[in-house]
This record gives sequence, C-alpha cells and structure tokens, in this order.
Amino acid sequence: MKKMICLLLIIFAWNQVSQGEYVNGVNWADRVISHTSKIASFVNGGCSGSGSLPMVSETPATTWLVLGPSDSDQNGNMYAWDWDQGDKDYVAGWRTGSPLHAEQEIIVEFDHGLRDIDANDVVVRMYCGPLAQASVWASTDGAVFTQIGVIEGELNQVPGTGGYFYDATFDFDGKFSEDVHFIRVFREVTVSNSGIFFDSFRSAYTDMPTDRNDVALLGWALAEDVNKDAYVNLADFAIMADQWQACNAPEDAAFDESWFDDPATIPSTCHGVWQAGMGLQADTNHDCKVDILDLADLAQHFLSCNNPTDINCNPTW
Repeated sequence: MKKMICLLLIIFAWNQVSQGEYVNGVNWADRVISHTSKIASFVNGGCSGSGSLPMVSETPATTWLVLGPSDSDQNGNMYAWDWDQGDKDYVAGWRTGSPLHAEQEIIVEFDHGLRDIDANDVVVRMYCGPLAQASVWASTDGAVFTQIGVIEGELNQVPGTGGYFYDATFDFDGKFSEDVHFIRVFREVTVSNSGIFFDSFRSAYTDMPTDRNDVALLGWALAEDVNKDAYVNLADFAIMADQWQACNAPEDAAFDESWFDDPATIPSTCHGVWQAGMGLQADTNHDCKVDILDLADLAQHFLSCNNPTDINCNPTW
C-alpha cells in the first residue's frame, strides 16, 4: 500500500514537472513529437565518441538531450566538449553529408505556448558545421507551420565550429494570433561539414509569478518545497517520508524501475531522468535518491516560503 502511495506521488510529480517545463520562469520544450530517422543522440562523449543512438520520439530515453534546460555546457563557456570538466555532449541532430541524410527535421512541442512579445520569442541552442543550413518554423497547432528564420554556419565562426554553442534567436514578428506550441527545424543542405546538433529549445523571455500557483507553474518553487505550494512545512516532510530511500538512478545498484510508468522510457543516467522530467518529488538535491541529504536540505529550509502574496515570504526571483 505504501509503495502504491509513493507511485501515485511520483506520477503526480512527474506530470507536474514534465507537463509545461518551466525553470525559473523560462519555458523549455516538453517533448520531441516528430523527427526523421537519421537523427542521432550522443550521450557519452562527443559526436565521434561512444553513445550514439537513433532517436525515438515515443520515449524520452533518447530525446531528453534536447528537452529541458541546456545541459551540455556545465561550466558556462559555451563549449560542449570539456569532458575533463564534466561537460558531456548531450545533444542530438544530424551529422553526415551523405544524400541518404537529406531532408532531416525535428519538431518539439511546448505544453505552455510561446508568446509573441516585442522582442525575440524563442531560442535554439546548438552547434553546427561551417556549411550547415536549416530553416526554422513555428506553429500554433502542429499542422500549419510558418517560417520564422534560418540557421547558417560560417567558416571559422560561431556558429560553424563544432562543439561551440550558439543561441539562435527568432522573433515571431506578429505572424501568429495565438501562442506557438511547436518549433520545427528542417535541414536544407546535405554536404560535408553541414551537421547541426541541438542542445535545447526555450522561450527567449522570463515569466515572473504573481501568486502561489504561478510559483509552481513557472518553475520558481524552492527545491525543498516538495508539494510545490510555496511553503516548506510538514506536508513536504510527509511526502519525503513516503518516498524515503527510493532510488530511480539508472546507473545505481539500488535502482528501482518501478518508479517509472514504462521501463522503455527510462533514460540512461540520473541526469537524463531529471532532464526528461522524471525526477522523484522528494529528491531535493537531484541525485535520484531520497536520503539523509534531502532530509538535511528540508530541515535547513524548514518554514521557508516564497508565496508572492504573503508578506512573510521571501521571493526567489
């Protein structure tokens, strides 16, 4: 019975995180809904290293690399291949110049739509070869797409140098009367040095909360606020107690796949679990284990709150 309660809690947490992925007010793509067959993901090392896998849209086990926050550049230098400093080439895209790899594309979906503001609206983080060229499209319904720009590599420039990230920004420029939910990138050139690898898709703007519901919705909740109600209290402790000693780290000997709705969707690492929105609700330090370290976090922040309408709370934005 206890395990069933835990499972229901993690499913709730999973849905809360993965359905409309916001982190600190930034809206990140929630899922890859479509892609062509030659797109590969690279989990362990660089695009010439180990870990190359064909993407499968139906499971985040290989699509998490382009979902959620940018994760290939851990030290902030916009370079993905600092493996000795912990940077892994967590990207997916197309690499070869073979004619068999022509007309590749990827489409990502945002559960919470992207608004058309008076500035850039969407950012695609990627790196590419000097001869790369792709068109970028947007849609409100996933059926009718309108081109919003292009991505082009340049010789000895960024974009155009492998491993060096570039944030390609795009403005909807009044083309849409409703929020955009779909971004599509289509390969226009198939020659040597025309590969493109994607790290993330996100809004170009940041949303701020106005009430306690916004705090959770827009990803401003405290890590120790387990139930995401803008308060760290006994309700959060109760959920942590229910999930105590749970482990959903795929690389850990104590890994328990029952925390996942479908074993086929499990990413290969704890990092991937969180990128795919499958983290345990009470795992405050994101190591995929609920243990004394999480309890210490909760104790340290006990009775903290960030409800913007409560004068006794401190905002975290």
